[in-house]
Amino acid sequence: MYGEWLVLINTLFNLAILTFTARVTGVFVKNTRLLMSSICSSFVAVIGGQMLLMTILSFILLIGIAFRFKIRSFQKQGPIVLTATIIIGGLLTALQPYLKNLSAVHFIIICLLLAVGNLAAFYKQWGFVKLERLSGQFVFDTNLKIFDITIPLSAFVDTGNQAIEPLSGKPVHFVSYAALRSHLPVAFCKSLIEWQETDPYNVSMFSEDYQRYIRFIHVNTVQQQSVVLGFRFDEWHIKGEHSQVKTNEYIVLTKKAKNFPHSTAAILHFSALSNNS
Repeated sequence: MYGEWLVLINTLFNLAILTFTARVTGVFVKNTRLLMSSICSSFVAVIGGQMLLMTILSFILLIGIAFRFKIRSFQKQGPIVLTATIIIGGLLTALQPYLKNLSAVHFIIICLLLAVGNLAAFYKQWGFVKLERLSGQFVFDTNLKIFDITIPLSAFVDTGNQAIEPLSGKPVHFVSYAALRSHLPVAFCKSLIEWQETDPYNVSMFSEDYQRYIRFIHVNTVQQQSVVLGFRFDEWHIKGEHSQVKTNEYIVLTKKAKNFPHSTAAILHFSALSNNS
């Protein structure tokens, strides 16, 4: 009877690990194949006991039956299965002293819940790291030229930023005011502070030299639609594998830059992903 319990426990853990691996690697596998792989691997592991050769065979069967016996499967799914196995094994080993007084049924249920919960948390974190790595490809070093001043900025291309200046249809980018403040003319910064969001069309505090750069941009927020000031820049050199220079487009200076992705100083319009300036 003890052997049957071991097979059952191993099968359930193997099934959780295989399901996790399939999700992480984006491979669809039928449940029947996952179950068959889990059972076969469990039988070999229980029969082989602590023998290294049988443990390796059990691992090969677990990967091979579920994801087919291909070298690519062992290269792609193999490391994930091994990592998940080590994580679950370490967790259950650490908690075993606290679970030893439970009945067999309760022990299996709690261990399975712990394993599934741990893998679910690991899967969520895995997806977050993968997304961060992917979005990091949209971060660029740039040089912004405005008011005849060139300012180096790190910038992130946001595919969700589709804001445009309504008259010309030109893209609008969002830049941290804090990142530009020390580079901008004192007179301009003073005028910008005096400008009021409650009366956005009043730009009399800006000199005529600066007023010719201004456009009124409508921005949709969660609460309401608001009008902000956009300023035409001379050019923006975006560096990278395919460098480009954008000219005569618009920026909105924002004081709320704490949530800019990857701690960048600017959020570029999605058109910056194109090589067309």
